[in-house]
Amino acid sequence: MEAVTWVPGTDAEFDHLFEVLRLQRYNDKSHRLWKNYGPDAFESCVALTICFDDNNQPEVCSSISSRDCWPKNVYRIHNRVWKTFNKKEYLRTVSPSMGVSAQSQIDWLHDNTESELYFISRQTNNWNDWMIEHFNKNFGIKFKTDKYAYLTCPNECDETCWQTIIYNGNEQLLADWKRR
Repeated sequence: MEAVTWVPGTDAEFDHLFEVLRLQRYNDKSHRLWKNYGPDAFESCVALTICFDDNNQPEVCSSISSRDCWPKNVYRIHNRVWKTFNKKEYLRTVSPSMGVSAQSQIDWLHDNTESELYFISRQTNNWNDWMIEHFNKNFGIKFKTDKYAYLTCPNECDETCWQTIIYNGNEQLLADWKRR
């Protein structure tokens, strides 16, 4: 299993594959979050990731994003993440492909940015502790969480823009981030 992370527009082959896979997800109107995979959902991306399984088939796609409504040098990993196949309704653990993808993105941030904090966010509650436990136990990736919902997109009036996060890095930056 291997994940590849690159800047959009720097690798035509991976850009094309990511776009084909994104369109498949976006056009699957049976998926409850299909709108999350429209072309505008990737405008804030600084990098894209595809994780390939042991047969060199794409299994997980996601991106790394950065937004002006976050403190400087803060990045969201597993942004707009989806599995291309092997989709399970109820997971018992974080899948290997999700862990490999996260590690690829963390490594990319370390090598290519001045990242001080990275995070994963969800609109729902009660996922944080489960994800923290499984990322640490299965992949050695350590996250923390707190009691706040953070502004993850610029529209403060949109309730979907306030999300809980798990994070790693300089937690002093959290004080500079709009939260409630």
